[in-house]
Amino acid sequence: MTSHRPPSQHRLVALADRLAATFRERARQHDQSATFPFENFADLRESGYLGLTVPEELGGLGGDLTDMVLAQERLAAGCGSTALTVNMHLSMVGQMARAWRTTGDERAAGMLRQAANGSVVLAGATAEPGHALVRSTGSRARRIDRGYVVSGNKTFGTGCAVMTHMTSMAVYEEHPDGPQVLVFRIPVDTPGIKIKSGTWNTSGLRATRSENIELCEVVVPDEAVSLSFPLGRLDGTLLQTLWGWAMPSFGAVYLGIAVGAYEQCVRDLARRGWQDRAFVQATVTECEVLIETARALVARTAAEVMGNSLWTSMSVQQGMSRVVLAKTVGTNNAVAVVDRVIQLVGSPALQAGSVYDRAQRDVRAGTMHPYSNSDACDLVAATVFGRAVAPEHPPARDVLAAADTRRPAGTNSR
Repeated sequence: MTSHRPPSQHRLVALADRLAATFRERARQHDQSATFPFENFADLRESGYLGLTVPEELGGLGGDLTDMVLAQERLAAGCGSTALTVNMHLSMVGQMARAWRTTGDERAAGMLRQAANGSVVLAGATAEPGHALVRSTGSRARRIDRGYVVSGNKTFGTGCAVMTHMTSMAVYEEHPDGPQVLVFRIPVDTPGIKIKSGTWNTSGLRATRSENIELCEVVVPDEAVSLSFPLGRLDGTLLQTLWGWAMPSFGAVYLGIAVGAYEQCVRDLARRGWQDRAFVQATVTECEVLIETARALVARTAAEVMGNSLWTSMSVQQGMSRVVLAKTVGTNNAVAVVDRVIQLVGSPALQAGSVYDRAQRDVRAGTMHPYSNSDACDLVAATVFGRAVAPEHPPARDVLAAADTRRPAGTNSR
């Protein structure tokens, strides 16, 4: 169904749609060969899409999270692997842009300008087996003069094929206030970082090439540490940044994969002349309900993140529950849509490499992508019943600058 959007959002969504049309033609080959779509990233750089969440005054397209979720859904309709990979970059850049508007940090401004021209690509390496919720990590940091030395092993390094800078985490156990989780960003060519090629062998999202990453005695300067919080806590600053941006945008990406399959299904059904079949009409309506429901929740949550209400008017856990719910609805509705599409299309959906074949494999990754369905159930149910899942650590600032602020502004701090 078509929706009304303001001109600024229409421009960004139209750009994503044009790129998706090109990426759709390449998706089958990259999926079958499990190769990274470098030419897609060249197109993203050339078009300016890598600067979607960079402020216009720093050379970007000026979008915020509410714009990003709309554009990313359209991009994913063409190639889910490309959309998920660039999502890591756009999310981190958007977080940095909001921090720059809040603090006026000139070092951040320089990196944002480079992100806008495509010379900086950000990605994360935080996931580890047993540490999916980012309240802890198996990586360890030891203190040295003016920094730390970090060692550990990371999984699901989405974006490692193109990233120039990597965000990661480690525990500094000897902190005088008790063990602290350090969040840091360093250049990917820092000695000791090893991308372990060949570790990504999956049935879905094959073209992301999300290889494992080893950190071996990596030196992290003090100035590279952007955040620290007590081990095991629900951190409010992570709600404002990592979780606040990742959860709704992940939901949008996986929903977009389903939308791409659904749109092709509608075209195929029309060619067959099946529009008047009762089962087709009922199932298509169900798909519309699932898609529009997910879109509405993702959009509302993105607006809440940009409006600060998730941490000013509720607890950190309540805010976390809301952003996680948006991702859960987006990904599970995506699976439900694709399952219905397959019922409608029939045996052509079994053709290896078809949009239907890719979609049914790719969307299922969304239910496992942190927060997974099981972890989301634990968090949401505990929040409903008023049970704490972990101690809370408040955000460093109550209010972050709005995306349409034309120059950096101060903020109230705790």
